[in-house]
Amino acid sequence: MKSILILTFSCLSIAIFSQNIKCEITDYVKSIDNKEYSTYHYINSSYSQSRPFIVLLTSQDIFMEVHQKVPMMFSSKQEYTDVYLLGIKNFDKNNVSLLDEKIIKNFIDDIVKYRIYSDLPGNNLEYVSSQINYLLDKDLCKFLVCRKPKNIKVLKK
Repeated sequence: MKSILILTFSCLSIAIFSQNIKCEITDYVKSIDNKEYSTYHYINSSYSQSRPFIVLLTSQDIFMEVHQKVPMMFSSKQEYTDVYLLGIKNFDKNNVSLLDEKIIKNFIDDIVKYRIYSDLPGNNLEYVSSQINYLLDKDLCKFLVCRKPKNIKVLKK
């Protein structure tokens, strides 16, 4: 009887205290000093305490084409649980303007605030800045472990 109570209590505590989170947050066409940008945050986590993340910076055009594909391509064997995506109009990684830097800094500040508020690790400016990657084309699979499409047949040689 005692073991049944312990097992029941264990199962209930796991169900009550664990979190399954699947969420998308998109802000289309915001602007700072007439420079347009959009942000996207995708969360897919079965346990919210560790929540590793990746930050992707790209142009507005690539952002509009890829942000809706993240949930479809996201694999359960993912290294990251949070994907932050920033698309800046006419963004060029090799020629970042002061205004682009201001937008990027605001985006990073928002990530830090969110992670502090949610009591998540990796909640300081230096660490978040170190997680930045540049998405120069539409290939998200360079950064994410993507699901394999179900309709592709493998031919044997």
